[in-house]
Amino acid sequence: MYSFNERLTDIRIEAGYSQKDMAKELNITTSAYGYYEQGRNEPSLETIRILANKLDVSTDYLLGMIDEPKHPITYQIKDDFVLTDAELIVVKQLKEKQLLHELSKDPIENVDKLVRFWEFLRKETQMKK
Repeated sequence: MYSFNERLTDIRIEAGYSQKDMAKELNITTSAYGYYEQGRNEPSLETIRILANKLDVSTDYLLGMIDEPKHPITYQIKDDFVLTDAELIVVKQLKEKQLLHELSKDPIENVDKLVRFWEFLRKETQMKK
């Protein structure tokens, strides 16, 4: 599990910013910012918000509470049916390739076939490793 200072350092480097860049954004000295990355000082809540915004991540990610840079986006289709952003992309791809239409002709049987085929592919892939 990442600590705040480790995650802050890694995200800053991945984003291509120097400590000086971040210090300027926060209107503090470079050494004051460096103390955040060293774990010697903790930023205020407002500073954490600014850091998350500048680094394009959620504050929860920055604080190590979640492992994805942003909270997953969900789409509620019905009360009992919600799709994540990634799942929606899969549905869009299935629709674009006309597979969704084909599957919907006999959804229960066709989805069962698709699941069996998928399991076969996963086993084959695992055997090759």
